[in-house]
Amino acid sequence: MHRLLIGAAFPLVISVVSAGSGFAQGPAGADETRVVTSSPADAQPAGVAGYYRSPAIWGDTIVFAAEGDLWTVSAGGGVATRLTTHPAEETSPAISPDGATLAFTAHYEGPTETYTMPLSGGVPVRRTFEADASIATTWTPDGRLVYTTGYYATLPVPQLVVLDPADNTRQRVPLSTASEAAYDDTGEQLFFVRPAFHNNVTKRYVGGTARDVWKFAAGGDEAVELTGDYGGESHSPMWWNGRVYFVTDRDGTMNIWSMHADGGDLRQHTEHAGWDVRDPDLSAGRIVYQLGADLWMYDIATDAAAVVPITLASDFD
Repeated sequence: MHRLLIGAAFPLVISVVSAGSGFAQGPAGADETRVVTSSPADAQPAGVAGYYRSPAIWGDTIVFAAEGDLWTVSAGGGVATRLTTHPAEETSPAISPDGATLAFTAHYEGPTETYTMPLSGGVPVRRTFEADASIATTWTPDGRLVYTTGYYATLPVPQLVVLDPADNTRQRVPLSTASEAAYDDTGEQLFFVRPAFHNNVTKRYVGGTARDVWKFAAGGDEAVELTGDYGGESHSPMWWNGRVYFVTDRDGTMNIWSMHADGGDLRQHTEHAGWDVRDPDLSAGRIVYQLGADLWMYDIATDAAAVVPITLASDFD
């Protein structure tokens, strides 16, 4: 008699047993083929490892990009749930301060535009219609969406635009060049990057287009450079409890550092070597970021970083 094991990728014949072995027999003692299922111990683990990018965090929820779609998973890890399924790629997720709305970037209709959808899932709503790429960037503390575009500039440089989702009205932030932005708790101070990312991934790049972190106060006449003491890269500013957290390669690898709002009291928080910290996002004292193909979490209160164990329920088609 043949026994088939089901529960792997395909049924597997694991043994051939004679008619006298005590198993049920067919007519005239002929062998009978019996199908059995595998036990839970034989089952494959739920989900498979993927390549995770562009994380965003709010509370205990992480949204990230993988397989050209957006996914959501608990901050503690686990099997992720797919949020989007459109054939076009979705990137740059940014979660609203109340945790209700997810902004992201996609090119569903050709141009690269900014969309929003409920964080719990739903139908995306197109928010921008510029004839230039519009990249979801951050939110103001009062719940307005900020995106980056070169549409309103007279030169090919990016600028920040604030959009009110309630009526789709928008207002340009009065900065000639700005990207990668974050507000303080009051919304009166904006921390941003200038010049914009140069698309040069050379390690330890030092040059005239190296990014710096700047500060702009509402109603102010001029922005103030905060990281001009260093000739290399400083970017991805985030605000928490009176300090600006950002990414820089001052130790030879892109790691998370912080400083006071005036640029002083510089501190290093992560000490990765080799793989650079990429695309960090901060919520309630925790920073999620990409490192290699994984997502990591840095807890400011405990000064500890660890990988977020994530798997995808996907066939990778």
